[in-house]
Amino acid sequence: AIQKLSQATVNRIAAGEVIHRPANALKELLENSIDAGSSHISVLCKAGGLKLLQVTDDGHGIRKEDLGIAVERFTTSKLKDYEDLQKLDTFGFRGEALASM
Repeated sequence: AIQKLSQATVNRIAAGEVIHRPANALKELLENSIDAGSSHISVLCKAGGLKLLQVTDDGHGIRKEDLGIAVERFTTSKLKDYEDLQKLDTFGFRGEALASM
């Protein structure tokens, strides 16, 4: 389940990452697809990603009940506490990718 990180955890890991360019957004979306266990990923892009940037995959995705919180800052299903960073085996974990887009 996706959950909001505690303020203490946020303060310790916050990278201040903000999406400035479509290439950054694409990187974040591709990492999400890989983390979701996708074996097929397709990208549709118009005007260099400024008009449209769409990533479609066959990964397991976000649970329907998590859709509301998934786009908030510092929400993630990958960790609960700062110490969980030691056992991460995924690309994304900070909970900023979707919120920054």
